[in-house]
Amino acid sequence: MNKILNGKELCNELRISTTFFYKMKKAGMPYHQLSSDSRAYYILDEVEAWLYKAGFHQENKWVK
Repeated sequence: MNKILNGKELCNELRISTTFFYKMKKAGMPYHQLSSDSRAYYILDEVEAWLYKAGFHQENKWVK
């Protein structure tokens, strides 16, 4: 089942800092919005697949 998360929940789930989160967002991390003025939400499986495709792997934290 796909988990749908907000930014804070995604950081907690992936065990990443908000700094890393914003770097990944700027790099094109996939997200969804219901409308242009609504908050972004993230599907955990999509984000993890994107991280792997971008060359990251997870040890204790996501690294390249």
